[in-house]
Amino acid sequence: MGNAIRVLLVDDDSAIADLTATYLERASDRIETVVETSPSDALAHVTDGAVDCVVSDYEMPEMDGLTFLDEVRETAPSLPFILFTGKGSEEIASEAISAGVTDYLQKETGTDQYAVLANRVGNAVAQYRAEREAEEADEQIRRIFERITDAFFALDDEWRFRYVNERAADFFDCDPDDVLGEDIRDAFSVGLGDEFRDAYREALETQEPVTIEAESVFRPGTWLEVRIYPAEDGLSVYFRNVTERRQAQSELRDTKQKIEALHDVAARAVACDTEQAIYDLAIETAEEILAFDLCTVDAHDDGVLVTKTVSKVVSTDGYYEETPVETEGNLAARAYREGESSLVGDLRETDVVPAESEYRSALSVPIGDFAVFQAVSKEPNGFDEDDRELAELLAAHISEALTRVRTETELRAERDRFAALFENVPNSVVRYEIDGVDAICKSVNPAFEDVFGWPEDLIIGDEVDDYILPADQHHQGESLNERVKRGDRIEGEEVNRRTRDGCRDFLLHTAPAGNGEAEAFAIYVDITEQKERERQLSRQNERLEEFASVVSHDLRNPLNVALGRFDFLAEECESEHLAPIGRSLDRMDSLVEDLLTLARQGQVVDATDPVALSSVAEAAWETVDTKEAGLRLTDDAVVEADDARFRELLENVFRNAVEHGTTSSRSSDSGATDPTVTVEVGPLDDRDGFYVADDGPGVPADLRDRVFDHGFTTEDEGTGFGLAIVESIADAHGWTVEIADEDRPDSTGTRFEFSRVSVHEDETAQR
Repeated sequence: MGNAIRVLLVDDDSAIADLTATYLERASDRIETVVETSPSDALAHVTDGAVDCVVSDYEMPEMDGLTFLDEVRETAPSLPFILFTGKGSEEIASEAISAGVTDYLQKETGTDQYAVLANRVGNAVAQYRAEREAEEADEQIRRIFERITDAFFALDDEWRFRYVNERAADFFDCDPDDVLGEDIRDAFSVGLGDEFRDAYREALETQEPVTIEAESVFRPGTWLEVRIYPAEDGLSVYFRNVTERRQAQSELRDTKQKIEALHDVAARAVACDTEQAIYDLAIETAEEILAFDLCTVDAHDDGVLVTKTVSKVVSTDGYYEETPVETEGNLAARAYREGESSLVGDLRETDVVPAESEYRSALSVPIGDFAVFQAVSKEPNGFDEDDRELAELLAAHISEALTRVRTETELRAERDRFAALFENVPNSVVRYEIDGVDAICKSVNPAFEDVFGWPEDLIIGDEVDDYILPADQHHQGESLNERVKRGDRIEGEEVNRRTRDGCRDFLLHTAPAGNGEAEAFAIYVDITEQKERERQLSRQNERLEEFASVVSHDLRNPLNVALGRFDFLAEECESEHLAPIGRSLDRMDSLVEDLLTLARQGQVVDATDPVALSSVAEAAWETVDTKEAGLRLTDDAVVEADDARFRELLENVFRNAVEHGTTSSRSSDSGATDPTVTVEVGPLDDRDGFYVADDGPGVPADLRDRVFDHGFTTEDEGTGFGLAIVESIADAHGWTVEIADEDRPDSTGTRFEFSRVSVHEDETAQR
C-alpha cells in the first residue's frame, strides 16, 4: 500500500458517508476511502486485509458500532477502529473505550470536524504501522537468535570464559563451571588452533563481527562454522557443526562436475554415426566419469537383449551374451520390459541369478526402447541413488543419440526409396522452385522426359511453363504457381499441357518438396484417353436421350392412339380378330416401355451413394410380381451405386428368375412337381461384388452367350430386353455381369455375378 491510507467508512446513511469520504480525501491526499452502508458487507473488506483503518457510525439498524467492532476484532484484533457518531454521551464514550476502540469522535455541524477526523485517522494508522513494524523486527530478531544459538560461549577482554552453554560444553567435553574464568587459550591441552585464535584477535581489534569455517582441533574431521561478535568488554562466540553440509557440498560439486561431463558426452555423441559407436561411448563414459568398473550395454533385437559392448575388466563369462526379453529373474530383461531403472543392494537377497556369483549389487537402467545399461559391483550396496540418477542421465543422452542415428539412417533409406520412386514412377514429375510467379525447374524424372520430350539437362534452371504450357495458358500457369507459393496443395486439377505428341490432358497434383516453402513437386497424370472416353460417353448419353425422346414421343403417341381406338372398336363390335390385335398392341406397349428403360438406364452414372444390398433387394422384390417365389438374403454389403437404377437392375433380374423359374414344373425328390423358385442375394466371397442366384431350371449352355442380347427371349410373351437392361445398368456403373459356371456338381439354377463393384466394409448406407 505504500504511504496511502485506506479507510473503510461504515454508515447506514449513504449521504453522510459519501460526504465524510469526500472531506477526508480533501483533508489528506494520502487517504483513500471505501464506503459501505452495511456492516456485514464492510466485514468482507476487513477479512481481505484491504484497509488500514475503520471509521464507523454507532447507531445503525443492522448492528450498532460496538457490535460491529466486536466482529472486526475477531478478524483484525489490532486494526485501528474510530467510532464517529452523532449520538454522543459519556456513557457511549466510556463503553466504546472499554470495548477497545482506537478513538472516539462525535459528529458535529460544520466541516472542521473532518480535518480532526483525518488527523486522528493518520495518527492511529501511523501508530498501528509502527507497532506492526516493531513486532516484525522483534520476530526477525527472535528468528536470528534461534538460528545462531546452536552452541555459545562468551569471553571477556582477557579471553577468559564468562559463559558456556550446554551445547558448547558438550562439544568441549567439559563442565561449564570448570572452565569459567579460565583463558580459552590455556583451558584445553590440545590448544585453540591458529585459525580460531586469529579470528578472535581480529574481532577484538577491529570491533567488527568475524565469521570463519574451519576444522576443529578438538575433534579432527569435524568442521565448524564460527561467528564472533565483539564488544568493548569481550566476545560472544556462536558455532555449529557443518561437517555434513560440507560433505554434501563436496558431493554436490562432484555430482555437478559429473553432470557437466555427461553433457559433454552428449556433444561427443553427435559425432557418432553408428549405433555401435554410441554403445562404446556409453561404456567409456561409465568407466571414466561414473567410475563404474563392471558394466555392459545390451541392445534389443527382435525380442532378445544382445550384448553390444562391455567394460574392459569384465571377463568373457561375466555376462550373458543373449537374454530373451521375457526372461524372469533377470534384471536387465525386467528393466527393459518395465521401462524403469532398478537398484539392488544385495543380489543374494533376491531370486536373481547373476552371470557371476561374486556380483553382489546391480544397477539396471533402460536406454529408451533401444537397450539396457547395467553396472554391477562385487560389494553390497555398491551403488546409491546419485549413481542411479547419473546413470539415467547418461541413458537419456545415449537414447537421444541413438534416436538421431536411427532417424538419420531411416531418412537416408527414405531418400534412397524416394529417389528410386522419383526415377521409376510412371507419371511425369517435376521438382521446381517458385520465383515470383515463375516455376524454375530443379529436376525431372525419366517419365517427364519421355512424355514431354525435354531432357533434364536442357530445362534445369529454366521456367518449366515455357516448355510445356500452351501459348494461350501462361496466365493459368502463373495462377497455379501463386497458389503453390501460398502453401496450397493442388489435388487433381485438370490441365492441358504441350507434349512431344501434341497437347494432352492431365490431372495435376502438387506437393511440397520439403526443401523450403517455395519448392514443390508437380505430378502430371495423363488422362487424355479417359477424357476422350468421357466425351464419347457424353455423346452416347446424348444419342440415348435423343433416342428415348423419339421412342417416347414418336412411337408412344401413335401407340396410345391405336390403343384408344382399339378400346372403342372392342365396345362397338365383336370379332375373332380383336384379341390378336389387342395382344399385339400390348406387346408393342411393352416393347416401347423396355426400349425407353434400356435407353435411359444405359446412360453413365454421374453420382452414387453407399446403399445396403439387402435393403435395395427387399425394395425391388416388393415391386415385382413374384407369384409363389421366395427371397433369401445372405450376408449384407454396402455398395456404391445409384439407388434408383440399382433397384431397377435387381427388379429385372428378379423378374427374369420368377418368369423362367416357374414356367415349367420341376421335379422334387419325392417325384412331385414344384412350380416355385427361390432367389438368393448376397456379396461375393472372392472379390468385390454381389450375386443373384435362383434354383430354377437354369440357362442352357448354348444360350448363355446370348441372354444379354437386345431382344433375345425364350418366352413367347417376353420382350427380350430385361437382361439387356440389367447389363446396361451394370455398364453405366462400371460393373461387369456374367453368368457363373453352372457345370459344377453342386450347381443348380442360374447365378448372375456382378463384379468390379465398389463395396464398403464399414460405412453408413442409405436404407
